[in-house]
Amino acid sequence: MRELRSILNAHIKNLVGEDFIDHFNNLNYVYPFNSPECHKMEYLIGRGVLSYEECLELKRKYSERNKYLNLFEMAPRTFGQSWGETHILNMFPRFIKATKENLITSCPKFDGEFDLWIDGIRVEVKSCRANSTTTRGSLSDRAYLHSEARSASFKYHYQQLKPSCCDVFIWIGVCRDELLYWVITSEELKNTGKLGTQHRNENTGVGGVEVFEGQVFMTEEELEPYK
Repeated sequence: MRELRSILNAHIKNLVGEDFIDHFNNLNYVYPFNSPECHKMEYLIGRGVLSYEECLELKRKYSERNKYLNLFEMAPRTFGQSWGETHILNMFPRFIKATKENLITSCPKFDGEFDLWIDGIRVEVKSCRANSTTTRGSLSDRAYLHSEARSASFKYHYQQLKPSCCDVFIWIGVCRDELLYWVITSEELKNTGKLGTQHRNENTGVGGVEVFEGQVFMTEEELEPYK
């Protein structure tokens, strides 16, 4: 939105001056006619500054930059608990959603410890949205492009990790314009030295516990070996 808004505002400023930009923010219409950017496009078309085709191109570029922006608007529980595994299942139908019913023969002791199953391999899926932690606004307002996440050395945060309960983790990094994927085994995770304690569990980090639950903060550079 920042880039689109900047382009439209520059046209309006050159045409009638910067003060007129506030006019579009004060127009009181309801959805789907309530976007200041839509009003600005309509105005610029009407004044002959932009053609219809040029507006379509601006919309196309905006859509490319924000193709996954809807994931930043998703409720945390929905995003964290169901989106990732559903996304992987849609990409790779060979995976089996881990339920007691689906694994009654192949893994009869299953009790919700992991998300997916394939050829005897227990898979846990985790997702993290890349966003600025230094600016204000909603999560979607602070959502990073992939290039911005790299420049900021954004640390992807994956939590409630239980290496003893699965063989492989699939981690998804979500940017406004791109999805990133990393596959790391439970042993590799433990060997990174990045697996820290999970604050929500008072037993986390206690040596010798049956189920260790931890979390990691890792940059894209640190995750590169598992891409």
